[in-house]
Amino acid sequence: MALPQDVGVGLSERELEIIEHLARGLTNQEIAQVLSISKRTVDNHVSNIFTKTGTRNRVVLINWAMDHGKVCRDGFNCCHLPEPGGQAF
Repeated sequence: MALPQDVGVGLSERELEIIEHLARGLTNQEIAQVLSISKRTVDNHVSNIFTKTGTRNRVVLINWAMDHGKVCRDGFNCCHLPEPGGQAF
């Protein structure tokens, strides 16, 4: 099933950061510890990311992120994320 063309537009810098941590295999609790935020906040971000990307779980999200150049995995499909203050994807 193809996703709508505008899916993924409007991801915040924090959401992109969380996607990178998810791609590294971190749990929501581990992400919370790394970012010094609550697990509940990470849960909310992940839920918002699923909604914005049209994905339902982490595996589909990471595939989506690789397909859309949001994460780099082992030197494959690498991209450069915007600098702080830059345009969000």
